[in-house]
Amino acid sequence: MHKQQPAVSMAMYEEQLQLLKEKFTLMEKRISLKADEVVFTMSVSHRKEIDQLKDEVILLREQLKKVNKEQQEIYVKKYAGAARRRSVG
Repeated sequence: MHKQQPAVSMAMYEEQLQLLKEKFTLMEKRISLKADEVVFTMSVSHRKEIDQLKDEVILLREQLKKVNKEQQEIYVKKYAGAARRRSVG
């Protein structure tokens, strides 16, 4: 025959259940804190990337303005010289 396991008292059951609930609560808090840390770390990392990209865009805009200005100067010199030759000739 099966040996019967000793019965657990209601008080012991309630105590163990309470301990288990406390462990779950603590685990939920630790998981939540860890998730917050991960999100914060990712946010800081993304902020740095965004700042770097912003600086790069600003630099590219400045370079584009410089190239446009140089192209405009070349255009003006080319057609101003041609116009002068036509009016002189």
